[in-house]
Parts: sequence; structure tokens; C-alpha cells
Amino acid sequence: MLKHKCASGLLATTAFAFVQGADATGLPDVDNAHTGKQLANTTSLNKALAGGSTDLSLRLRYENVHDDIPAGSPIAGTDDADMLSLRATLGYTTERFYGFYSRLEFEANTRLDDDNALNIDDDLTFPPGPVASRVAAGHSIIPDNPFQQVNEAYIGWRSPYGCKHSPEPCNGSTTIKIGRQEVIYDNHRWVGNIVWRQNHMSYDALRIDNTLIPNLSISYVYLDKVIRTFGPESAFNVWDMHNSHLINLAYKTPLGKLVGYGYLLDFEDNGRTPFIEGQGTLGTPGIANYDSNTWGVRFVGQHPVGNAFSLLYQLEWANQEPVHDAGPTLSDNDYYDIEFGGSFKLAGMPTVVRIGREVLGGNGVNALQTPLATVHAFNGWADKFAGAPGGTDTPPGGLQDTSIAVTIKGIAAKAIGPSKFVFQYHEYKADTTVAGVRDYGTEWGALFAKPIAKQWLLLAKYAKFNDGGDGFSYDTDKYWLMAQYQFQ
Repeated sequence: MLKHKCASGLLATTAFAFVQGADATGLPDVDNAHTGKQLANTTSLNKALAGGSTDLSLRLRYENVHDDIPAGSPIAGTDDADMLSLRATLGYTTERFYGFYSRLEFEANTRLDDDNALNIDDDLTFPPGPVASRVAAGHSIIPDNPFQQVNEAYIGWRSPYGCKHSPEPCNGSTTIKIGRQEVIYDNHRWVGNIVWRQNHMSYDALRIDNTLIPNLSISYVYLDKVIRTFGPESAFNVWDMHNSHLINLAYKTPLGKLVGYGYLLDFEDNGRTPFIEGQGTLGTPGIANYDSNTWGVRFVGQHPVGNAFSLLYQLEWANQEPVHDAGPTLSDNDYYDIEFGGSFKLAGMPTVVRIGREVLGGNGVNALQTPLATVHAFNGWADKFAGAPGGTDTPPGGLQDTSIAVTIKGIAAKAIGPSKFVFQYHEYKADTTVAGVRDYGTEWGALFAKPIAKQWLLLAKYAKFNDGGDGFSYDTDKYWLMAQYQFQ
């Protein structure tokens, strides 16, 4: 008989994974090893196959975009877009048979209204290229294309024994997964699944996790292919990788989690576009660089100060070096993230306030990029620093993002029950002024999320970007209305 487990609580289910807000930059940290449910272990193959768990999710979302395009722009008249779409996933995970198990998940997105958006599918072709494709579509970009595909299909092995002081079933100390799978490290900054969009990103990969040493988790991924968020009809659907490796070590200390990582990426050229991976848009160095070695260290934690306040902190540094096809004119750039905040009760409501400064270095020729990140969780919900060719499209001058985020839970709780409200504000500057462009602009955003009957989530979200006037971009307004059902 199939087993299921219904989600409960405001933050107890992945339905809330994309309700960003607790951090000024990114999503809340995930465990870096042994992600997923604890699975029962059996010596019966029939029981392992029949006794697994099924999961289903439905996400109905309306998105509206308005870009304030100047009359003289090549894309004038393509200011607006809107889309009503339904994302559906159906997955099944077996129990463990002598430690072995498997998972299969189907994923689809269906447009429920007229095509009033430029999608990054067959709407964008080469030729004519981005500008002419947008003019032909007559709309702004919403990258939620209709599609059907397999999101996860892997075989795993999780050691069936070895959990000290814990009864079976347990995760054991070693996990191996091979096949198509979602991969997330830390707060999604370097490696994520793009959980906000209607098509999650997954990876054809081999992953090995180990937690044999107390408080230390070691994780390694060999990447073969990245199944991106734009769907099988898009020229940007897949990144083929060559000898690419993800290394992540996390150690829990009394004050927080200390992480060291190395993300070594080598992209194959994409024959469906003129974008040479590792050299940037149209093969011109300086727009983006994807072939790179990134090494970094991260520390995140919290510490109680008295009975009513907890100090929150997040510190990170990394260096990214262009390698392989990146070209001799490109040089390395640094990444910094400094974030402090506090957790307390405001009028009886749990409240978190965070102030952060995130810097993606840029030297005027090339800038630091995070192509595998869940970019929507960083640098504002208007996605001004996201681009179709890569997970990020950091300008050559880099980015300095100073932000404040406020999260309040339980507003009007007596009347409506659990809820979550988030407010964000960002100020964007160039790390290096290029062609007079220093002030990128500012952005503020607000989000309200309300769970209903444990399995349902209602959400409203708004983002407003104001251009800085130096020629970086244009003003943009976006809003979303969403309902999600989650069954586990």
C-alpha cells in the first residue's frame, strides 16, 4: 500500500521553500548532505517497490510584468506580459532494498491563458536573436514555458545501518545517488534548483555524501548535464558539462555552520545558439563567464542574547577564476556577503530583521557569475541580474547589493491564522564603474503567504525596480498571485 505524509505547519513543507524572506540574500540554508526523507529499509524487493511514498504538487500562478521601455529603444512597444500557468509534479520514491532505492518524478507546466509573454522557448531563436525575437513576440519576458519532462530519475544507495543512538530506519553515514536529481547547497547562491520558476532545474550527476565524522558532512557531485528551467523547446534547455565537480564540506560548531566549497565548472559549447560557453554572449568576453573555478568559505549561524533576542549572522567569501575556454583577457573576481540581523517578537509576532551587503566582483571586463544558482532569491525579485544565457548576468562592472529584509509571522493571527509577510529593499551599485554606469538603481518588494488546511498555500508578491539613471536598465513592476497544493 502506498504511504503518504501530509505537510503541516507554516514552514514544515517544501511548499514554503520559495517563500523567500528570512535572509537578506538567498534562501534559508539546507543540510548539505543526506537531503530527503528517511526511508525504511527492507530485505523484500516487493515491499521496497510497493511500500514507497508518493508525492504530488500543483502550483497555479498568475504573473504580470510591466517594463517601462523608452520610445527610442529597439524593444519599444514590448512593455507588458502576463501569464496564468499550472505546474504539476508527480513523484514516487521506493523504500530501501538492502540500502538501494530509486526515485522518479514527472514535471509539467501548462499555460491556461493566451500567449502574452516572451518565453525562453521557441519564442527566442537564433536568428533573429533576443531583440528581434522580443519584438516579434510583442511582450516582456516570463520564462515559464509549457513543457513536460522527467525532473528526477535516479538510483540511490543509503547505508542501512550505522546511526548511533537512533533506531532504524535512519539515513546512515553514506549516500550515493546516480541519475537525474535536484541538487542544492547552502542558501542556493552557487548551486540550486530554481525553485521559484514553474520548471525546476535538475542535474544528471553522481552525488556522494558522507557524515561518518561527527558534525562534519562531506558532499561531492560529478556533473554531466544541467537540465535548465526553460524547457525542451528552448535553445537554452541543457548545459552539457565536461569534467565539472561540486565539492562542499560543512562543519557544525557551537556558534554556527562553517562551510568550505569548490565549484569547478567546464561548459561545452551550445550548438543551438551563438553563445560560446565560457566566453559570454555572442562570444564576446566581458558579458558573462561560465567556465570557472570557484573556491570559498561560508559561516552562518545564530546566537541567543538574553531570552527574547537572537543575533543572526552570515559571512562568506569566494574567489572565482576564469578557466578553460574563458580566454586570456579575463581575470579572477572576488565574492563577499556580510549579513547581520536579529530574531525577536514584535507585538507578540515572531520577527526577523536582516541587513546585508553582497558584492559580486567585476573588473570592467568580466564579472563573477553564478550560473547554477537559484538567482531569483538574490538581488531582488525583479530579476534584473538574471539572464537567459546563464543563471546570472552580472554586468562587467560587477554588483554591490546593499539590502534590508523584514519578515513577520502571524499578522492578524487571531483573525486569519498563520501567515508570513516579507519586505525587502535593495540598493544596487557597480563594483567598478564602466562607461559612466555606476548607479544601477533600487528595488523594493513585498510578499504575503497564507497556508490553508495544511496542504494549501496562497501567496501574493510584488517587486518594483527603479532604474538609477546611468543607462543600466529601465523601471520594472512585477506581481504574482499563486495557490499551491502539496501532498506527501
